[in-house]
Amino acid sequence: MAIHAKMTAAVAFACFLGTLVGINPQAIANEKAHYPNVVLPGAMIDSVTVRAEIYRPRGNGAFPAVIVMHGCGGHDAHHERWAERLVSWGYVAVVVDSFASRGYGSICKETTAVTPEMRVSDIYGTAEYLRKLPNIDKDRMGLLGFSHGAWTIMKAIQEKYQLKLFGIRAAVAYYPYCNPKLDVRIDIPLLVLMGEDDDWTPAALCHELQADEALKKGAPVEMIFYPGAYHGFDRPQAVSEVSGWSVGGGVKKHKMGGNPKAAEDSFKRTREYFARRFDETAR
Repeated sequence: MAIHAKMTAAVAFACFLGTLVGINPQAIANEKAHYPNVVLPGAMIDSVTVRAEIYRPRGNGAFPAVIVMHGCGGHDAHHERWAERLVSWGYVAVVVDSFASRGYGSICKETTAVTPEMRVSDIYGTAEYLRKLPNIDKDRMGLLGFSHGAWTIMKAIQEKYQLKLFGIRAAVAYYPYCNPKLDVRIDIPLLVLMGEDDDWTPAALCHELQADEALKKGAPVEMIFYPGAYHGFDRPQAVSEVSGWSVGGGVKKHKMGGNPKAAEDSFKRTREYFARRFDETAR
């Protein structure tokens, strides 16, 4: 009886913790998927078989879907937690492993070993794969990316890629590298979430992009900057220094780690943002 009581208490605590962080402990387990990327005519990109993990809510759908793009360190438990969080919000989550698909692990010290343009081809392939599944709402798909994956999103939602034609309706980018000179022709609604003290993908560049008048002529862009937060502020680990390629060149140490207050606010904003944008599409 004592063991049963302890197990019951543990399950109750797990459910309570899941409620706090927005993760449903009853979410359906992930399944592996493999499908080709989609290379645009004339693009100097190799065809690959994309590896991904798909997480689904219970039920038959049709469900909106969110494509998750990992950071320079590759696919890890952080992205799995995010997938579970998305499932608890009622979405199918697809965690795309762009690096393993090309034989890489971490590329933090050589961030162009796999370029954003290569990863855009993975987004195309993932969207095409999802559109063939019977339980996906093909007109309500979104993008969620972190660091290198968020940099990829900043490129993918540019007008030239026409991702709206694939059913992509919203994008959320956590601590992306913003390029004020090249990222102004956005045609998919975007939410950017940045640590104000980020010294890896500097917040100042996103501020500069936000102030550009050309940006205001495209799809709506919202940017939130969290004071006292660094790169990876939505991760659970404490702040530490990690080595990685720097804006301006060279490998340097950067601060990275969680900020619970900023993280909790970002979860709320991300949930509300996808719900709002998908609701607008459904009208």
